[in-house]
Amino acid sequence: MASEQHPLAERYVDALYELPDDLRARKDLDDELAAHMTGGHHICIRGFSRIGKTTMMKGILQRACERSGGAAFVLDLRDPDRDDAMPQSVDAVLARLTTKVNEFLQRVGAKELKADPKKPLEVLGELAAPLFVGFDELNALAALGPEGMATVIDTLLTTPRNVKVAVVCNRHRDLDAAFEQLVVARGGVATVVVPPISDDELVQLVQTPAQVLGITFENEALGALAEISGNRPFEIFSLCALLASRFEKDWKGTVTPAMLDDLVNLDVLSETDEGRALIDNHLRMLVTEMSAEERTVMELLSAGKEGEATEDALVRLQEGGFIVPEAEGYEVNGALLQFVSGAIVEGIIKVSLE
Repeated sequence: MASEQHPLAERYVDALYELPDDLRARKDLDDELAAHMTGGHHICIRGFSRIGKTTMMKGILQRACERSGGAAFVLDLRDPDRDDAMPQSVDAVLARLTTKVNEFLQRVGAKELKADPKKPLEVLGELAAPLFVGFDELNALAALGPEGMATVIDTLLTTPRNVKVAVVCNRHRDLDAAFEQLVVARGGVATVVVPPISDDELVQLVQTPAQVLGITFENEALGALAEISGNRPFEIFSLCALLASRFEKDWKGTVTPAMLDDLVNLDVLSETDEGRALIDNHLRMLVTEMSAEERTVMELLSAGKEGEATEDALVRLQEGGFIVPEAEGYEVNGALLQFVSGAIVEGIIKVSLE
């Protein structure tokens, strides 16, 4: 985007990477899951890319602390010292967790305690308070191989009674079965699949930053945005950032549906970093995250064809908000997703499965 852009574009771009508290949607779901944590469950948060899993995890930990008077910390399992972010060994992951636990002990004033490098969470049982730990990007553990991943996951989910964890598992065609076995099926774990936001939450996400700057979206424009985005937050903020980047720097006024009409266009999207990231995210979801059966469903629906679909694929796609039932079957939820999926079917976008 140009440097002399409308400030609303900057607000929407910022929200893509760090959602401010006043734009936090799904707070009721956060609180429901926090109740599970304070009631003694670990939490597994699943979903496709950019649906808000990390934001939800942080919200759950915050609510759990508020409910219990406890404390929390978060560890991203990607290796920050490597360009590919992939952890290199079980010991390397546990060493980072050990450091994180020791930093937490220092922060809460338990300086006499030290974490065991083999069982870093065990020392937290020495504290009287309820504690909550978030582990982001569990997919990174695939770099350790099946045995290494299983070892680390078992370590993360074996905790003292006062410690409960929330893990974030991104959907991936090659990892889903392992996560279902190692995490979802484990006793004491409550699992949630992150859904698209509600229409009311969409209004909050879009209108709150806009109205501060003297801009209001018409109800019909919000409806059009919902139809284009499928109510997925990353799509909403990306599209709104693209739209706002077209405004004059000091523009104020009302956003109409006509102003959104040409955003579902590969040429328009490819003009900006945000648009290209949006296309890449759709391709990642369709090509690497969905199972072969799920991708077949998306191809059939986006091309308007009939064909066989497994019940499991239909349930999973509906659960994730990618398809919605209609009078005579299902349809893709979101014009942009349908457009990208259709472009793959028609060969406009060429992809390969590795």
